[in-house]
Amino acid sequence: MTTPHQLPPLDSSLTQRLRAIALRLRGYVVLEGAAHVVAFLVACAAVQLFLDYSTRGLEWSMRAVLLGLVILGAAVMATRRLIQPLRLRIGIVEAAQLVERKNPQLATVLLSAVRFASGETGPIQSNSPLLMAAVIHRAEQLSRDNEFGAVLDPRRARRAAGLLSACLLAAAAGVLSAPEMTRIWFVRNVLLREEPWPRRTTIIVELNDGKIVGARGEDMVIRARADGVQPREVDIISRDAAGKRTRQTMVTVGSEGNYSYRYTFKAPRENFEFYVEGGDHRTETYQAVLLERPRVLDAQMHIAPPKYTRAPTFTVSGDQRAAKVLPGSEVTIRIRTNKPVIHAALVSGNDIVADAVPEGEEYTVTIAASESGTYHFQLVDDADLENVDPVRFALRVVPDEAPQVRLKLPGVGDMITSDAVLPLEVAFSDAYGLAKAELVYSVSGGASAGSDGDIPVPGFHEYLTTFSANVEWRVAEAAAQPGSVITVLARAADFDTIAGPNIAQSPAVTLRVVTRDELLAELARREQEYRMDFERLVDGQERLRGELLTVFGESARSAADSRAASLADSLVPLERRQRNISASVNVIRRQFEGILEELRINGLDTRDSRERLSGGIIAPLNLLVKRNLVEAADTIRSWARDASPETASLIDLQQGEILDAMRKTLAFMLQWEGYHEVVNMLRNIIRLQSELNEETEKSWREEAGDVFED
Repeated sequence: MTTPHQLPPLDSSLTQRLRAIALRLRGYVVLEGAAHVVAFLVACAAVQLFLDYSTRGLEWSMRAVLLGLVILGAAVMATRRLIQPLRLRIGIVEAAQLVERKNPQLATVLLSAVRFASGETGPIQSNSPLLMAAVIHRAEQLSRDNEFGAVLDPRRARRAAGLLSACLLAAAAGVLSAPEMTRIWFVRNVLLREEPWPRRTTIIVELNDGKIVGARGEDMVIRARADGVQPREVDIISRDAAGKRTRQTMVTVGSEGNYSYRYTFKAPRENFEFYVEGGDHRTETYQAVLLERPRVLDAQMHIAPPKYTRAPTFTVSGDQRAAKVLPGSEVTIRIRTNKPVIHAALVSGNDIVADAVPEGEEYTVTIAASESGTYHFQLVDDADLENVDPVRFALRVVPDEAPQVRLKLPGVGDMITSDAVLPLEVAFSDAYGLAKAELVYSVSGGASAGSDGDIPVPGFHEYLTTFSANVEWRVAEAAAQPGSVITVLARAADFDTIAGPNIAQSPAVTLRVVTRDELLAELARREQEYRMDFERLVDGQERLRGELLTVFGESARSAADSRAASLADSLVPLERRQRNISASVNVIRRQFEGILEELRINGLDTRDSRERLSGGIIAPLNLLVKRNLVEAADTIRSWARDASPETASLIDLQQGEILDAMRKTLAFMLQWEGYHEVVNMLRNIIRLQSELNEETEKSWREEAGDVFED
């Protein structure tokens, strides 16, 4: 009995032929799988190139997604078309099966012979070694007459090879014809790096330090320009925080070849993003960040007046932004802002006055006030946003006024005697204190010309803000002689150390020193002048009385219904004249009082002069002014309202009393005027006699001198 290992081996040439078919089949599988994978990769690369280049640059995220899809697709295809087919066993048994499919006449002889030769004989009890050997021998004979090359169809392999060659040639052609484009595609879509595509047009968005920052609620202007080919239209595509996308055409500015583009977002309130498209270029996406502008929330002005004023520091705060300050005041302005700033400066007009110093959340600047002006703070934050419509501070520099000085010489006329005692009333005031307050005089003309001096002012000391005094000064202290002129004035100075000291003086009072006789003659002349004025007033009063009597007579003859209207029209101007006469009499009274006061000041008053002026003239005039004339005017007004005979009788009685008193006073004036004329005549005679004696003595001395010389 024959055992399996005793079976004759399969012919080596047949085995080689079967192995060649198996190897060829595996090669076909590899070629076809590789062709499909390469074709897929080339197609995907072409799609990537088209999408990325046509959009002038996909976002990195889009390119990463596409690359992932390509890798996933290639992996799936390689698994299905290449890896899985290669995992299938392809040996001489499988090759024998393929041969028998193409050669039915073999009738499984070849497949059985290959299996018997490889040891697949089944159970020993059922095997026939002779029969299996016969099958192997039969298979070798039949195989010699069959061509195994027709078992595999080469057309699919040729198509796969053509597809693979075409893909490789296309890729090579692309690389060779556009190496830079291929390189950029590889960098952007495989390495996922950011490298821009070459383009004819490059749009450049104007940035501020690489940022797009604007103020919330204000118009934001986006500006761009184009390098290379200038597109006529450029679009800006924006997307707000809610995701709403908007496309707008930017405004083209300039002439052909030199275009720029502008678009204004109207008062945006939220951050947004945008990009710009034009020609063959699309910019990257920019983030527009909206921020609050810096502004002043609160401010205080601390003002320290100059030290010489001794005034305390005061603060101006709240809504008050203006202050009056003295020159040299130290003004400290402290502000609090709504956000931190990198620069804060006090500005006047377009000039920076001083930089502010940060102090925590506040900013402080200190200046010395020298002139009036309006100031504001220039604020700049880290986003280069400045404050608009700034809070303004107004400083009005008010100079320290010179002291106020007042000097009065009540009752003193232009002429005085050397024996006069002048009443000086002085008043000084200064807002921040007096450094000096004095009375000075100077003498000019006459024998004592050129002398000057101070008049002591008792009770004054420094830093008084108000001071007044009544000083009696004897003219004799100035040693002024008749013919001299004395000038008296009050003078004061303050403590102003900035622009001062400020010195002020009262108007100078000029007094002419005369003899007693000259002053008495002048006063007599003035008395005569005042008497003439009073005489005219007496005449006016007499005419007024006559007109009142005429009105009374006409009213008595008028009918009762027309009496009231006509009487009122006639009496109104008469009442006004009566009051004017009263005012004029009062003026004359004060003039005579002035004469009496001058007599007292100059030491010329006597008991007779006081009684004459005070009792004979001033007292009657005072009675007329205070009572008689006022009552007469009031009665005329009452008559205009009530035309009764009783009121008319009272008017006539009053007018008679007034005229009687005025005539008596006038007669007294005339009486003393004659006395004055006699006195003046005697004074003139005495003066002439004195001059004659002086001339006689002079002539005698001259003659005596001639005699002694001879």
